[in-house]
Amino acid sequence: MSGDEVTYQPDPAAIAADLADDGVHVDQAVAETIAAEQLAEITALVDGADPAVHVLAVPLNHGADVSANQLVSLVYRELPENERDGVYFVSRGSVDFGWSVEATSYNVTTDNEDALATYVAGDRYPSDLGLQLVETVEVFTGGNARQEYEEQFPERQEAVTSTGDGGSSQILGMDPPVAIGVGVALAVVVAAVILLRRRRPRGEVALKRRALRRISSAQTREWRRRAETETAALGERIRELEIEHGDDGATWAAALDHYQAATAILDRSDDAADAIGALVLARRGDDALSHAADGRSWTPAVSCFFNPLHGPATTKATWRTSAGTRDVPCCGACRRDIGKRREPEMLDLPTGDTVVHYMDAGVEPWASTGFGALAPDLLDRLRDRR
Repeated sequence: MSGDEVTYQPDPAAIAADLADDGVHVDQAVAETIAAEQLAEITALVDGADPAVHVLAVPLNHGADVSANQLVSLVYRELPENERDGVYFVSRGSVDFGWSVEATSYNVTTDNEDALATYVAGDRYPSDLGLQLVETVEVFTGGNARQEYEEQFPERQEAVTSTGDGGSSQILGMDPPVAIGVGVALAVVVAAVILLRRRRPRGEVALKRRALRRISSAQTREWRRRAETETAALGERIRELEIEHGDDGATWAAALDHYQAATAILDRSDDAADAIGALVLARRGDDALSHAADGRSWTPAVSCFFNPLHGPATTKATWRTSAGTRDVPCCGACRRDIGKRREPEMLDLPTGDTVVHYMDAGVEPWASTGFGALAPDLLDRLRDRR
C-alpha cells in the first residue's frame, strides 16, 4: 500500500483493546508488511517486559494530522489505569517512503534507551517495518540499547547524554529527537572549543552560544508544533461534539475557555514557555470536554511541578522553591529521583544564550504557578497577565 492513498483515522478504543490483550496492535493497513513469525516474536518480547512495552504498528504517514505522541495520549486514556504506564513504540511512514518508529513513555524510567533503540533499528532496517519493530523491541528489552547505539553510531557517542528519566529524557534540557538532530554538530563545536580555548576565548564563547541557540530554536519549534496540533484537535472536537441537554454546562464552558486561551496565546506569542503553556491548556480543555460529554463535573488535573510534559501528578515531594520549602505535586519518576537524592528531570527553557529551569526563567504566569501545579486556576492568572 502507499501511505498517501488513505488518510489514517485511528480508533483509540480499538487500539487500547488490542494492547490490553497482548501489548501489540497491528492496523489492517500494515498487516501485510509484518510476517506472522515477526508478529509472534514481537508479542513474545513484549510479554512480561519491565517496564511494560506497547507496540502500535500503524500507517501513520509523516504528513498526518495526528502525531505519534498525540495518538498515544488518546490510546492512553482508553486503557485501564493499571495498564497505562510504560513505553509505547509507534510506527510512522509507508511502504513507498520507508518506515521509522517513535518512542513515547509514561511514568517509567528509560534513561533514553527507548529512543536509542528506535534509532538503532531504524538505521538497520529502514524499509522493513516488521524487522524494524522486532529489532526495536529486542534492543530495548535486552537492556543494552545504549551500547548498541554507540556501536551503530560511533561518531555520535559524545553527542548523546541523559539526565535521568520520568519517561522523557532530555539533552541540554531538550527532547532527544530534537537534540539528536543537531548533536553531531554540537560535538564538533565542543571539539573546536577545546582546540581554541587558549588562543581564542571570545571565539569559544561565540561557538557555544550559536550551538545552544540552534538547539533551543529547534526545541521551541517542536513544542509549538505540538501545541498547535493539540489545540487544533481540541477545536475540532468542540465543533464536532454535540452537547446534549443535561450535560454539565460549566464543564462545557471550561473546555471552551481553555481552547480560546490556548489559541490566544499561540496567536500572540512565539515564546517557548507560552508554547508549553498553550499545550497544558489544550490538554486541560480536552479533559474538560470529555467530562462535559459524559455529564460530569470537572476539576483541572494537577501536572507534575518539575515538568508539565510529564503529565498529571500522582504524588508529592518536598522541594525548596523561591518561596521556601514546600511539598509540590509531581510524577512518580521525579519522586523516585528525589528519593535517590538526584535532581529530577526539570523542564528547561532557553534564556539568552543558555537554558535554565523554567521556575528560574521569570516567565509568567507559568513560573509562579508551576504551569498550574501550584495554582490550578490558570485562566484567572492569564486574565491578570493582560
